[in-house]
Amino acid sequence: MSLGLSSFFALALVLLMFAVAAFVERKPDGIDRPRLRRHAYTLALGVYCTSWTFYGAVGSAVRDGWSYLPIYAAPILLLLAAPRLLRRLADAVAEERATTVSDFIAARFGHDIVVARLVTMIALCGTIPYIALQLRSIGAALSIVSGADVSTQTMLIAAPVLAVFAALFGARKFELAGRSEGLLYAIALESVIKLIALVLVAGIAVAVIVNADAASLSRGLEGFQQSFRADRISLEVAVIFLIAMPAILVLPRQFYMGLVEARRPDDFVRARFGFAAYLAIMALVVLPIALAGIILLDPGISADLYVLELPAARGQALILTAALLGGVSAAASMAIVDSTALATMVSNDLLFPTLIRRRGLDSAGESGAMGQRMLSLRRLTILAIMALGLGWALLVSSQDSLASIGLIAFAAMAQFVPHLLLAATGKGRDPLAARASLTIGFLLWLYTLALPPVLPASWIAALSGGPADPVNLLGIGAASPLTHGVIWSIGANLIVFAAIAARGIGAPQLPRLFGAERSISNQRDLVLLTGSFVGHERAERAFEDVDPLAPVDRRTASRARALIAQVVGSSSARALVASALAGNRLSLQDVARLLDEGGASLQFSRKLLASTFENIDSGISVVDAELNLVAWNSRYLELFDYPPELVHVGAPIADLI
Repeated sequence: MSLGLSSFFALALVLLMFAVAAFVERKPDGIDRPRLRRHAYTLALGVYCTSWTFYGAVGSAVRDGWSYLPIYAAPILLLLAAPRLLRRLADAVAEERATTVSDFIAARFGHDIVVARLVTMIALCGTIPYIALQLRSIGAALSIVSGADVSTQTMLIAAPVLAVFAALFGARKFELAGRSEGLLYAIALESVIKLIALVLVAGIAVAVIVNADAASLSRGLEGFQQSFRADRISLEVAVIFLIAMPAILVLPRQFYMGLVEARRPDDFVRARFGFAAYLAIMALVVLPIALAGIILLDPGISADLYVLELPAARGQALILTAALLGGVSAAASMAIVDSTALATMVSNDLLFPTLIRRRGLDSAGESGAMGQRMLSLRRLTILAIMALGLGWALLVSSQDSLASIGLIAFAAMAQFVPHLLLAATGKGRDPLAARASLTIGFLLWLYTLALPPVLPASWIAALSGGPADPVNLLGIGAASPLTHGVIWSIGANLIVFAAIAARGIGAPQLPRLFGAERSISNQRDLVLLTGSFVGHERAERAFEDVDPLAPVDRRTASRARALIAQVVGSSSARALVASALAGNRLSLQDVARLLDEGGASLQFSRKLLASTFENIDSGISVVDAELNLVAWNSRYLELFDYPPELVHVGAPIADLI
């Protein structure tokens, strides 16, 4: 296939994504059908399958045998065997109205912004090389299909195009709760393209196997059996299984698609069978492609490229085009969604506090000024993240396979899996224990897994054999680098958390992290502060039932925090409001009381009420004395099919009528 033709098909795919996303955003009523949206949501979860699983899974099956399987089998097991855990997590995320994994974990650890920052830094460091991997895959695929070395030029074009798409459709509104339907449908389409393409290549593979002569088939089966010998089921396979199982929950793109884009908490649980079936198909088609590649292709060809080389060797131009588009879809969808999710985390948890320190709140008095500023910051962050991924792809040489780079990223996200599970099962956890455990786990992951592949060989040789050997730390054990790094980092993470949590050392609940100049002395100040983020008209409407000159009380402080959290996340919002309240010389205890969402008794009452409602067939909602929504059941949502951003605790019932 010529360079011009292959480039045309790749460009056509990107334009199709833009067209689908734009159509959905402009005419949401035309596609707002619950069943269609449910199918699109389930397919969008397929963003889990990146270029690693599209191209690299075949290579992993050929080289490592059993090691390819846990990437699919572990998430499938979690989806099918743990519906109660998934429902509990989805309910907790909905209760906190969290929009990122860092926001959710921090919210359950006392809204501690340091915890949010640590989770964000870990996710960022683990994802940048992964985004670089996607860009390299696009460049390599186009080079193979066209027969010309255009990898660098392709990456230089692909990165800004994907960044613009993410900025346009992943960061449309400054409210984080505003879901991107266009992005969801575009990613769902790409999941369909990936699946069809891989199935078509598997069809060629089956034809190769069936028509192979006896000698070739025997040689292929012998090589296949060597890779899948029973004695090759090692400790590393178990480690991969361990870090792959929660990946469908903790990867930034999976948390975003699975839990943020869900309209209702039970959407993720309902989608689990469809998502599991998708993963099962992707896993099964790898096997015939791997076997056919061994039979037909030259041993010198990288197994990571069998998906492209197989149709090329058989002269199947149409299926080769499909394989190219499937790989581009896999890489593009991951890069877009991960950069969108990471940009929200970085802008809220790392950049927003700096913005407030330098410019203060008084410079943002105009209606929604801070909200618009945060939207611009989020879009710039998307561009910066994609630029970092491009820089890594161009400047950092890597001889590692697609699978090894992906597994290092999985190991990074595994550092906050224990904290996510604790967050899903309750709140009031020890933030100091979370800070310390995330820090030690992150540092050990960096030293034992992230740095060795990129450090100069001379440095690794100098450290080899000593107690600081990054692949044999303190000379303990003789495991594979992945197993060694995962055991050290996660093991230390868990030990440190348990040790500090057992001692019961608490961290300050409300550190003044922002140093905001504005202080709040009455309800009018609180409304002005809130309006600078969400717009004064919306703020006035939310606080129309309060006396402007009255002192701030718990109800209005929590309402302001909830509104601001829609722009900057719950942890940053709580720290911001806390700083402003503390500027009025309130004690930390008073500030904590004001920001508490109704106390433990009210939380218990809400949960009891919600549990009772779910067992009633009729659609029910409850409002408070100010006619604001307090509780509802799933049947109520199904009957009226309200836009998801309208239905939340504290929403004026007048907005729903």
